Amino acid sequence: MGRKKKRKDNTNIIGIIVLIAAAVIYVKMTFFKDFNPLQNINFNLPFWEKKIEVTERSVKEDYSEILPELNEPEKQEKYVEIFFTKSTGGQDVYVAVQRLKQDWVKVSDVEFAVINLLRGPNKSEKINNIYSEIPSSTKLLSVREMQNRIIINLSSDFEFGGGGDSLYKRMYQLIKTVNKNTTKPIYLYIEGKQANVIGGEGLMLKQPLRGNSLDD
Repeated sequence: MGRKKKRKDNTNIIGIIVLIAAAVIYVKMTFFKDFNPLQNINFNLPFWEKKIEVTERSVKEDYSEILPELNEPEKQEKYVEIFFTKSTGGQDVYVAVQRLKQDWVKVSDVEFAVINLLRGPNKSEKINNIYSEIPSSTKLLSVREMQNRIIINLSSDFEFGGGGDSLYKRMYQLIKTVNKNTTKPIYLYIEGKQANVIGGEGLMLKQPLRGNSLDD
């Protein structure tokens, strides 16, 4: 009889607990419909924002390292013109030829042009009867570029050999070349001195170098 009574009491207690739980759930569902146990939790914590910023910054840095060429300007080929002479039908004329100036060349266009002028025509140009009246031994001693002028300083080999006609032609080769590659006035110096008279025959030279520099 004692065991049956104890079991009955336990059953009554469990029943009461179930009724209380059901009552609590009913009250919450009835009177607290908008209640959300997660609504007061802040999911936008500072460490989430910081993590996003770091991720974006690192991606940009990696992108620039992988493709640095996107930040570099597009390279373009550049040519300068120099003037030689050409024999056609028994008559000599001045002809312009081009020389490619690479990106790594750090001299000005006019200096690059004079350097190549003194080197003379290449093999294919010589085959086409193009030649230079400038002696091959002529050296470019210096190029001095100032705000209002450029001084081309050549060795004395430039003014000797070949006679008066050859001297005229080499001067015009130089005049045409330098004026094609700069808008600044050009002055010719021989061995460090301004060349107002050149050659053994005493050719008068008007400076700066222009198309009329050899006119009487």
